[in-house]
Amino acid sequence: MGFAILPRLYRPARIAYRLPVSVVTLNQIEKTLGSRTLFDKLDLNVELGERVGMVGPNGAGKTTLLRIITNAFEVDAGLVALAKGTRVGYLTQDPVFNDANTVIDEAELAFGALHVLAHQMRDLEHQMEHAGDGLDAVLAKYQDTLHDFELAGGYAWRNKLEAALLGVGLGQEHWEKAVGSLSGGQKSRLALAKILIAEPDLLLLDEPTNHLDLAAIEWLENYLLGFPGAVLLISHDRYLLDRLATRIVNLVRGKLKSYPGNYSSFLQQKELEELSQKRAYEEQQADIEKQKEFIRRFGAGQRSKEAKGREKRLNRLLISDQMVTAVDQQKSVSLKLSTEQRAGDQVLQIRELAKGYGGTTLWDVEKIDVKRGERIGIIGPNGSGKTTMLKVLLGDEPADAGTLRWGANLNIGYYDQRLGMDEFDPENTVLEEVLGDRPLTEQQLRNTLGSMMFSGDDAVKRVGVLSGGERARVRLAQLLLDKPNVLVLDEPTNHLDIATCEALEQTLRDFPGTIVCVSHDRYFLDHACTRLFVIDPPAVVDFDGRYSEWASKHAAAEQQRKRDAKQQKADPKGKQDARGKSDSRQPQNQAKVEPKPATSAGKKPADRRNDNPYARPFGRLTVKELEAQITDTEVALAECQQSFATPAVSRDPSRLKRARADADALAKKLKGLEEEFYSRET
Repeated sequence: MGFAILPRLYRPARIAYRLPVSVVTLNQIEKTLGSRTLFDKLDLNVELGERVGMVGPNGAGKTTLLRIITNAFEVDAGLVALAKGTRVGYLTQDPVFNDANTVIDEAELAFGALHVLAHQMRDLEHQMEHAGDGLDAVLAKYQDTLHDFELAGGYAWRNKLEAALLGVGLGQEHWEKAVGSLSGGQKSRLALAKILIAEPDLLLLDEPTNHLDLAAIEWLENYLLGFPGAVLLISHDRYLLDRLATRIVNLVRGKLKSYPGNYSSFLQQKELEELSQKRAYEEQQADIEKQKEFIRRFGAGQRSKEAKGREKRLNRLLISDQMVTAVDQQKSVSLKLSTEQRAGDQVLQIRELAKGYGGTTLWDVEKIDVKRGERIGIIGPNGSGKTTMLKVLLGDEPADAGTLRWGANLNIGYYDQRLGMDEFDPENTVLEEVLGDRPLTEQQLRNTLGSMMFSGDDAVKRVGVLSGGERARVRLAQLLLDKPNVLVLDEPTNHLDIATCEALEQTLRDFPGTIVCVSHDRYFLDHACTRLFVIDPPAVVDFDGRYSEWASKHAAAEQQRKRDAKQQKADPKGKQDARGKSDSRQPQNQAKVEPKPATSAGKKPADRRNDNPYARPFGRLTVKELEAQITDTEVALAECQQSFATPAVSRDPSRLKRARADADALAKKLKGLEEEFYSRET
């Protein structure tokens, strides 16, 4: 897939800690909401360099816990301690901005402290020109301010700003737009960029991949893998948790339990833990029954004294905290999709199908055939027309060109990611909405709703007050009852907790029909889809395999492209010689290539990359040479900045002006070197 290679966000080097350093500690936290106990003597410790993934059922209090760390919520009891000087960055699910600001201006607010320092330096530079006898005091203050400015990122701020915005998928075409004109997803991206720009010591991320496409998610992963601070993130993205997490903490019934490793490791440990607990419970229950039987048989006989002793020990055990409890399985949905009719072998046929907007083609499909039983995932960058493709397939939008033909005996079920009130009646109860005009008995309806965790009072809730996850379960219940043999799904795992996602994946694996699904959930794609349509605008690549196979193949192709590019830069003459040898083996009557004219005396040969106006100025340097030049330039920039405070420069306006110009030139050079260096890395 031809996703753009996005720049890495520049980060200054930080101190490498040899010993564990706690960034935040929560000790014996208690919190109640109304009559509900949210946290019961909860403990948590996060150390510098850790990436901790927090999981747990919806409503367990994960977001509340992050707000407690930021001091947005008070606790009823316990201690919340942040290490001295720790800077915290918190990404909420509902960021707040000044809608009148442009995107670039709003992002620059993350550099507020840096801009204040820059203005202070300018003021002090002007004071130096008229300081007179007070020059030494002004110089001392300037040196302190300059030191703080360098620690805060110095002149690299613009590079950091642009890299962050591009990385999260906000291209230059958005930078001058008013924040108020952005979609909810774009605002979430802007909030993420601002937090990453600020480079806190502790990152608190609440569902950071919501509204990000695959390219932006992968960029974020790579950034966080190199982040030197601590990360505590809530996410339903299991692929992300597998790649990033060094530890998983599971929040259940008011307490956190920690599991070393990533999400897959957590699942294995939890499964073994539950199996061990189940065996211990069964063994203890068998022993209790054995003791009861002994007491019953010998309570009044010769062994009555022994029986009474056993009875006392048993009673002490039954009221003690040594009792092994039964495994408390997390309540989850129970899905079983069945079909009433068998579809034909040919489910869908597409020929020369195209769609675009405003004169730009979104996608153009040459030829695709879908057979019965196939499981197809559609992926691509945001704005590439994935949902539009589903709507064209369903006939809700017309195609610009081409034909599509559905097969015979099809019952198509559609899951719309929006789950909006245009699909549901907000005044209906859950019972009424699911029933609709379906010919069901009340028992059939109740059974289906019970399998989707709508029982008792939950079944008579108004649809208008349901959460996104609850509305998703209402739509899934309708699909269960409709018994489709073709499922067209648009982001089905949005709004679902991990347990429901896993239940849905298992259901789709067992589903006998055909699936066409848009998703950015890579874990879901890997477990539910065996074929991919990859939109690389305007092309559509038909890939026979799972997401992890495509990602591996794409990464290998990208690595080979980089190796080829490096080899060409390192040995352009060798390439030319190789082409020359190849030419010499061609027929003799082929025209010979005329040699290039010699360069004029005293002039360097022209750089072939100058033919390309977008060529990078440092493209011929090796990675080691780039690293050396970055270091040298940083040192030169620091020395130039420090020279501002020397009497010889500060007292001479012309020299001070030249020094400022030199600093600006060095900062520009540093930015170019860093861009070239990180383009090699990515």
